[in-house]
Amino acid sequence: MSNLLASYFTNSGNDITNIGNTTDIAGRSFFDIISDCKDFNEKATENATSSNLENLEIWPYPQIVEYLNSPFKFAITEPLIDPIKNLVNKHFGAVEANKRVLPNADSVLSDANGLQILIKCGCFRSVINLTYKILSILSNDQLYTSFSLQIWFIRISILLKMKFFKEADIELKQFENFERPNFFHQTKNSNQLVTFVPFGLRVLNAELAHYMGNSNESLSNLYKLLSIVKKILHDLSEDDQTARRVWNERRNKILFSISNILISRKNYSKAIEIMNLIAESDYSDKNAIWSSIGKLYSTFGDTVNASNSFKKAKTFSNKALPSNNCRNLLNLSFLKMIAHQYKEAYEYLQEADQLAPYNPTILNNMAFCLFYSGNLIEAIKLIESRIQSNPTKYLNESLLFNLCTLYELESSKALQKKLKLLLWLNIYAGDGFNETCLQLQ
Repeated sequence: MSNLLASYFTNSGNDITNIGNTTDIAGRSFFDIISDCKDFNEKATENATSSNLENLEIWPYPQIVEYLNSPFKFAITEPLIDPIKNLVNKHFGAVEANKRVLPNADSVLSDANGLQILIKCGCFRSVINLTYKILSILSNDQLYTSFSLQIWFIRISILLKMKFFKEADIELKQFENFERPNFFHQTKNSNQLVTFVPFGLRVLNAELAHYMGNSNESLSNLYKLLSIVKKILHDLSEDDQTARRVWNERRNKILFSISNILISRKNYSKAIEIMNLIAESDYSDKNAIWSSIGKLYSTFGDTVNASNSFKKAKTFSNKALPSNNCRNLLNLSFLKMIAHQYKEAYEYLQEADQLAPYNPTILNNMAFCLFYSGNLIEAIKLIESRIQSNPTKYLNESLLFNLCTLYELESSKALQKKLKLLLWLNIYAGDGFNETCLQLQ
């Protein structure tokens, strides 16, 4: 299953140059983030031996000896409905709504291939429906297996993406932090007890308290994970480069998660301290991390350190990579926007747009510069023209939210223009699209 989903979870979503609402401090999209773990990105393990792979599943065996033996509990059992179709039905009637044809949990196979189809189409509510369908029919001896935990990883990831935080909390609690013998198995080669719990699922479990309003608990959970990962790295042989590389990536993932929580609490100095640890490690994309540090300095007005960080980012650029060149231009535009030099910022963004076409974040920032330069109509026309030229690329939630806000400022006909966008979504958006970006309520 990992291989079937790897290509999408690794490559979809926003480009690393994006700095929109769907990315973390490193500019990674939701799907890039969960693909950091070997469960959805096995490139690092392609040439690994079976003993190497066992070292990727190391985890402390729990002290609790009792097994879990209850059937799975679900907070969402009824099929989730498509909000876009409901809105179209409300404003245009059933005939128009019935033109919306999407794959769903009943029209695809109940397996990894079916999940892959739904994810690629952005049908995240249907993913939740299908994971329930798959998990709810497992027999008792299939409940705690590598397969079932991979499905749970997908389900919890999508629940969090869709902001079903309470539901994700209810469903994760039944696993008791995965500290039960159910989540371990004996290896064939060494008879070592290792875990089949996806590492990313452990991280999501640790982060969840933050989404429920208790960031201190999440930080405590993440630091516990970090301590375990550091010990694993300490005990690994220096010769096992495959395992060391994966565990270092996992260490950095935890540090990114900690930084994101600290930023949400406006503890910027501590967040920068953590990010510097990543920058000083063997993290592969130094250009990305130093760019992130620069943006963070800018958040609290330290333009000197922001500029210096962006300069460091540029020194780590690979000129052969458009993504690096694009990010450097975004950094320059960011400094210009902070200085209210919108014309100069717009020019940098135009260059970036040539390097990374179809990037909604660049388009969003270009419209931002036009608006603050006093060109409201031009900002609207820019976004509208891009949507019309390539709706599959530009029907982005944050972009549409900003466009609808511009409509409210520009015209008394804002409602009609929003409804026109709704018709675009009826054709091109999956059922996971956040309809509230249209501001129709």
